[in-house]
Amino acid sequence: MKYGYFDDKNREYVITNPSTPVKWINYLGTLAFGGFVDHTGGALICKGDPALNRMTKYIPQLPDSEFKGTTLYLRFKQGEGYKVFSPYFVPTLDPYDIYECHVGLGYTRIVSEFYGIRTDVTIFVPLGDSRLISDIEITNLSDQPMEIDVIPVVEYTHPDALKQFTNADWVPQTMQSRVYDDENGLKILIQYPFMYRETKINYFTSNHPVFSFESDRKRFLGGNGYGTWAKPLSLEEPELGDYEALRGDNIAALLHHLGEIQPGE
Repeated sequence: MKYGYFDDKNREYVITNPSTPVKWINYLGTLAFGGFVDHTGGALICKGDPALNRMTKYIPQLPDSEFKGTTLYLRFKQGEGYKVFSPYFVPTLDPYDIYECHVGLGYTRIVSEFYGIRTDVTIFVPLGDSRLISDIEITNLSDQPMEIDVIPVVEYTHPDALKQFTNADWVPQTMQSRVYDDENGLKILIQYPFMYRETKINYFTSNHPVFSFESDRKRFLGGNGYGTWAKPLSLEEPELGDYEALRGDNIAALLHHLGEIQPGE
């Protein structure tokens, strides 16, 4: 079975079937800050030592269909509710019209088409910087206007990665999240274990207006934690809960309303 091809002109490998036998990862950034992104948008990000300064909860032993560290959801109005899917294929596993993961030197670009919506995301770490950026472009390919929302999500780990497993009852009690509004009215979600609140702080933000947010995994998945990454129950509601978690499994989810997108926009 063919899963992709080499694009010599652009110096990329292009994956066209996301159901690969194993995850294809691409290293981004440097030893000072970076990590890897897999071909369905999951990411392990760290600053320096990944054993002692890890940021995202990427568990390779989980099935390939499962959420790992980071993802992106889109949704559009459908009747009285919403159709929710991930343009990264994982974790919703919706049927796609086009899926391309462009694995380049220092960047990963995922281009996909689902339900008449084209998504083009370039993921990279700027040279000499300590930020992972996802540059997201959305296009309405259908012949009807669509109300589209964009929801990027990250799940955090304890900086001491092994503690996540060897002290699983204690670690969630240390994790905290806060939200701040900057001078431009944009929201910044910060997260840290309370014992490292002065030294190891994660930031998650957007350069577009955020209408609501969530920082607690149980509340995001819904059903008292029995919702799934494939179908987060919170995304069936108009807005997220705006909850600042003081303990528990911390995430960051930002809900953007793009409004009504016309055909071709």
